[in-house]
Amino acid sequence: MYPRTEITLIILTLILVGTLTIVLGQTYITGNIVRNDFSYSFTKAICNNENFCEDYEIYCDGKNLIRLNPTGAAVQFPESWKDPRNKEQIEKSC
Repeated sequence: MYPRTEITLIILTLILVGTLTIVLGQTYITGNIVRNDFSYSFTKAICNNENFCEDYEIYCDGKNLIRLNPTGAAVQFPESWKDPRNKEQIEKSC
């Protein structure tokens, strides 16, 4: 190959690599720190003494409760209804 052709190919390769680095860098590196505020989450019905139960999504970090979000689901059970869960299941949050 001629020296001029080699230099041209090297310059074009560098321009291509630089362009790809800039494009991919902007796509995948945003500079934002992504952090989860919780370790895990689950849903649970929380009932009052009148057998009205609302479903909540519970967010936990280990054994610490982070937040409760209502899902919007709710049900009113009859007066004779008894919660089939044991006391530990009813009271446990995380």
